[in-house]
Amino acid sequence: MIRPLIIFLLVLPFGAAGQDLDLVSRHLKELTDSSLFGRGYVNNGSNLAADYLIEQYELLSLRMPEKGFQQKFSMEVNTYPHDLHVSLDGRALKPGYDFIVNPRTGSSAGSYPFAVLDSTNFQEMPALFDGDTIPVVNMQGIDSPNEASNLFEYKKIILASKPVVLLEDKLTWSVGNQVFDQAEISLLSESFEYEMDSISLSIHNEMRLVEVANVVGYIPGRRSDSTIVFTAHYDHLGMMGSALFPGASDNASGTSMLLDLAHHYSQQTPEFTTWFICFAGEEAGLAGSRYFVENPLLDLKGVKLLINLDLMGSASKGIAVVNGKKYLQIIDKLSEINTEKNLVERIKIRGQAANSDHYWFAEKGVPAIFIYTMGSITAYHDVYDTHEVVDWERYPEVFKLITEFVSAL
Repeated sequence: MIRPLIIFLLVLPFGAAGQDLDLVSRHLKELTDSSLFGRGYVNNGSNLAADYLIEQYELLSLRMPEKGFQQKFSMEVNTYPHDLHVSLDGRALKPGYDFIVNPRTGSSAGSYPFAVLDSTNFQEMPALFDGDTIPVVNMQGIDSPNEASNLFEYKKIILASKPVVLLEDKLTWSVGNQVFDQAEISLLSESFEYEMDSISLSIHNEMRLVEVANVVGYIPGRRSDSTIVFTAHYDHLGMMGSALFPGASDNASGTSMLLDLAHHYSQQTPEFTTWFICFAGEEAGLAGSRYFVENPLLDLKGVKLLINLDLMGSASKGIAVVNGKKYLQIIDKLSEINTEKNLVERIKIRGQAANSDHYWFAEKGVPAIFIYTMGSITAYHDVYDTHEVVDWERYPEVFKLITEFVSAL
């Protein structure tokens, strides 16, 4: 799936700079294609995605650091490379759609009788079940701190010897780097029937030490006394058995925009040397950006501003700027440009949060903000986050806002 886009790029008219909605959409489709296995840790998905990014960097003639475009590092992740099976009285459920496993889930296999618990059972610690009976916990209404704390402690006890099942209204998956002794499974509430007799499971995990890579390149500017840095994480959740998590909005969208920005600046020399960093391991606890900050490939003290791009697929309701409250004087320029050009509906200014790759840079004293869009996309960390959900509404306006903002720094 990579070669057709390469041919497309080679025949592009390179005379004019600016956003290219057709190009960014093609990047999005490539990055979410099933051949990259969700850009995770089954079937080498993360590194296949890195190979794609390196090809794009080379096509754009980005300069590479001394050791190449890749900054490799290793980390441990919990994976599910084999088929996962859950059935209710013999009725098989579909992974990703009817059920997910907790990313820390260990291996469990067997057929279990069950008893249903709800919020009323967690006013205090519930009694443990004898024998093979496992708890099925209806999560609706378990929202007080006391109930949540009791549930947390209860699960720890149960998972030492047998599985736990949760009933949820939405299935949201993630990446884990620790493992329970047994399986914690979340079922979509509508898939569960209370009059059933048993739940059968066959869940097998594999902890893996994986080598992944940040992909790093730059374009020399007219001035080298300061640098501008664009970042985006390209990794996603990968696969949970046969369930594929494409990660279009999160964060093929931000990665695609970063590539579009690299194309833009490759056609006109930027004022400042401009770096483009695609991080691995964001979903595994901001691992790639932390590794980069600890082993920087550029002078962090010379960074004028780092702009992290994540969840960039629809700005119908505007954009948000995390860490913007720390840099109000800088963000005022962004707001002034937006007001003057009438680009996006709203700019929401937020404080610092450890919710994406800007975080470790800000902790190190680097001026760093995280921009995400606010729109109609509801798919998040699920099997429904496909390229079709990204509508790119107001993408040209967001692109113009960011590039004019950088020019005004």
